[in-house]
Amino acid sequence: MKRKLAYLTAVLATAGLAACSAPSTKVMTDTGEVVTLSPEQTLKAYHWNLVNTIKADGSAEPAWVSSTTNQPLMLTFAENRVAIQNLCNTMNAGYALTERDIDFSQVAGTMKMCSDPQLMQYEQQVAKQLPTATDWNLASADQTQTNAPAPILTLHFENGDKWRLEGKPTAETKYGSQAETVFLEIAPQTEVCPQSGNNCLKVRSITYDGNGVQTSAGDWVLFQPNAINGYTHQNGVHQIIRTKRYEIKNAPAGSATEAYEFDMVVATGKAL
Repeated sequence: MKRKLAYLTAVLATAGLAACSAPSTKVMTDTGEVVTLSPEQTLKAYHWNLVNTIKADGSAEPAWVSSTTNQPLMLTFAENRVAIQNLCNTMNAGYALTERDIDFSQVAGTMKMCSDPQLMQYEQQVAKQLPTATDWNLASADQTQTNAPAPILTLHFENGDKWRLEGKPTAETKYGSQAETVFLEIAPQTEVCPQSGNNCLKVRSITYDGNGVQTSAGDWVLFQPNAINGYTHQNGVHQIIRTKRYEIKNAPAGSATEAYEFDMVVATGKAL
């Protein structure tokens, strides 16, 4: 019987799949707890960035890097859906696994025009090719070791092509907890933190009702400038942002007990 991992429930749900013969992956959360993941769990515990495409004749083509995001194609697996990211449109597809086979449904998504015609053509190629995937394999590793290589996912296609994708842990895997959505208002001007002497962000939490109407605002507090991972403050710009907040369990005394990951800008550049 598979061990139940309560703090990774949503990420690691296996839905009764048969065990793969591929090796398991060991990961360490920010709290120092070591977790062993099956291949199916590993698939959901990482974001998968395309490294290259190996053609049927054995030649390799580097991953296309989006001119908009400056990032390669990324796949994120969850709840029997895969998100196809870092292109022009937001796209997704259903997927099903067996021990070796993988089946993707037809890709669906938004239909906005891309400013880069080459990116739009590449996006169309991705949407056409993904449903032709036939099987998958995973090269896993002990991610608890310093400088360990990232796990590599390989997707095989009907035309003989292969995609090689490198795994980057999701925030849920990194922190070992589930996210809570939190809206933060960022004051336009920074203030000096008394303890560190750094220019810190002036931040307060914002609460909305089901209709998107603001119902309350918390007290202003100071955040270290790097306290919201992925967010870069522009001095003089007033913003409300959406973040994912994670509990850091068993945090050392005197250190942060919560981590924030930037999600999106909700409002900017005006009195908020």
